[in-house]
Amino acid sequence: MDKKVNSFLEKARVSAELFANRTGRVATQAASTAGKTASNVVEATRLNLRIFDLNTEIEILYKEIGKMVYAVHSGTTGNQDEMQIKLELIDEKLDKIAAIREKLSQVKSTVTCPNCGRECGPDDTFCSSCGAQL
Repeated sequence: MDKKVNSFLEKARVSAELFANRTGRVATQAASTAGKTASNVVEATRLNLRIFDLNTEIEILYKEIGKMVYAVHSGTTGNQDEMQIKLELIDEKLDKIAAIREKLSQVKSTVTCPNCGRECGPDDTFCSSCGAQL
């Protein structure tokens, strides 16, 4: 073959290899990012479900405490120790929820407003809800 044709074909081969390498790297990066995103979504869902469960448990405790308060109101003897235990359980569950929300904000890469508790973007300087500095 002619030298020019051979040179052209060689350049085309090299260009094709470079394109394939770049495409492969981009595809690998895209797959890795998609995998991390999917993993984060699964983790966020798991954490949100745990928060939901804890809130449900707290609602049950509130109901039980309400019955105890009404029993005291109606003259039936109430058990102060049992009520104190339930109140402490609520405090523990609220602490767990706060810790889970912190993990959730890390998974979502968000910042929680110290003033109103709303989730803000990681690059936000001020809360979009209340205007407080983050």
